[in-house]
Amino acid sequence: MTIALTGTVHDPEGLQFPILERHAALFRLYAGVYLAVSPETDPRLSTVLTAHGVVLVTGGTEVGAARRAALRSAVAAGHGAFLAIDFDRWLHWAGTYPDELAAIPGRVARQRPRRWYVCLGRTRRAFASHPRVQRLTETVTNTALSLAVGRRLDAAAGAAWLSREGADLIPRESIAPTAATDLEWPAIIYRADPRRLGQLRCDGLEFETAAFHAG
Repeated sequence: MTIALTGTVHDPEGLQFPILERHAALFRLYAGVYLAVSPETDPRLSTVLTAHGVVLVTGGTEVGAARRAALRSAVAAGHGAFLAIDFDRWLHWAGTYPDELAAIPGRVARQRPRRWYVCLGRTRRAFASHPRVQRLTETVTNTALSLAVGRRLDAAAGAAWLSREGADLIPRESIAPTAATDLEWPAIIYRADPRRLGQLRCDGLEFETAAFHAG
């Protein structure tokens, strides 16, 4: 099974540039990396990403459309599984919990029945690291989804694991233009087959924004 990393990049100030230089070696975990880069992103970042073999995708200005564009590009390349994650999240994870990041495929593979979509949520500690206002709004978001599917999920972390089946289904069904895809994508899988929706909780999905401003 070949694994692809897909995601979105929006970084007008180039804050991710020095962190990318430190952690790009972890691209080796994936058979391909596909990122939808916003028009406002610092062009230096695009140059470095291309130098590391990343496929840059035109995703537009809306995050939902950009996420779909990156995923479609990876699907078209024939990969068998996909880590879909906002790129700033991935960079922070790579720099703080690289072993946990590398272990995700194995953890997913042990879930039964085989999952088409796994919400990569946050441990209690990781969730508590976020600002209070973000915790409040994302708790409401997660509660709405959890009530709909009958189990507790953290789908608002901007990260998910998709099998080939899930990655084929979601671009056909997804229409949300915004980050509402955080809820829409697992809901699509749940509607198709509730047994195929899973979750893992991860420490590496702690609050990442402060790290970029710290340089």
